Amino acid sequence: MKKHAERIIYGILVGLFLISCQESKRDSAEKIVNDWIGKEILLPADVDCWYMGQDTVCPPRENKPYKMLVYTDSVGCTSCKLNLMLWKHYIHEMDSIAPGEVDFAFYFQPKNRKELAHLLRRDRLEQIVFLDNTGTLKKQNRLAEEMEYQCFLLDKRNKVIAIGNPTLNPRLWDMYKTTIITNK
Repeated sequence: MKKHAERIIYGILVGLFLISCQESKRDSAEKIVNDWIGKEILLPADVDCWYMGQDTVCPPRENKPYKMLVYTDSVGCTSCKLNLMLWKHYIHEMDSIAPGEVDFAFYFQPKNRKELAHLLRRDRLEQIVFLDNTGTLKKQNRLAEEMEYQCFLLDKRNKVIAIGNPTLNPRLWDMYKTTIITNK
């Protein structure tokens, strides 16, 4: 009987610990989001541009009402982090529901340029991407280390409207779409 009571108490304590950890993580995420909303993101001018893994001339910056800024560094599994096929789907979807409203800006800090070029060609991302070889974007804006906080929805003045990587959390993509469609 005593062991049974100890197990129940142990189970309750573990449950309380797990709940407090989840609340702590949620509180931390809310703080990060609140700290970023309204901040201006500075985009580096000294970057190389690629189109499907080949050097190209950097286009003039478009002044569309919205910009989806995606930053990816070279830490870890590059192909896992990029999820280019899902981004292609998101770009196509956005072009159909809000044509000409959203510019997608992919900034990569590649450790292995050949691997990145291969991934861009393999997944046929027909989009100009920016190579930030020195990590200027991350440094000057003090981006978080966690990749879930390295993706931003910006307004036309590059001020943060929302933060979060929709390839990691599809509910964020729904939120981004709703924000753009309701503010057209």
